[in-house]
Amino acid sequence: MHSLIGTRANITSLTALHYPPVPEHVSEGQLRCGEHTDFGTITLLFQDEVPGLEVLNRHGRYIPAPPLPNTVVVNIGDLMQRWTADGIVSNKHRVVLPDTEALRKVSRRSLAFFVNPNDDAVITCLDDSGKYEPVNAGEYVKGKIAALTKE
Repeated sequence: MHSLIGTRANITSLTALHYPPVPEHVSEGQLRCGEHTDFGTITLLFQDEVPGLEVLNRHGRYIPAPPLPNTVVVNIGDLMQRWTADGIVSNKHRVVLPDTEALRKVSRRSLAFFVNPNDDAVITCLDDSGKYEPVNAGEYVKGKIAALTKE
């Protein structure tokens, strides 16, 4: 399912994320990155020391996922959730503005390794429950990316 990583037949990517310093005047509730889930199998996120990542918990509340030295955040993607018929859930997350003025004056940087199945992989529920209709991995991820660029 992931054998073609590094070729044109798999859109796994390593992305450098840069959130610049925050202007002095921002709107109430403004975010650095809005609520979303990741689309593929898993995402490995390497954060710098600037906080901001929050994860929606099972009770519907956002909780901080503070950067810890020498750690990697592992996010489950939508396709993994489909594969496991919700046995493993793709969590919603976002990046909020820092609370302190000092942290608002610095950039936040992270590296995200978005792992995706091969483009031609058909994702079905492994338990044969049929909870989700089979989807083509490449079409699914590319469709989600296209929807983001329209917004």
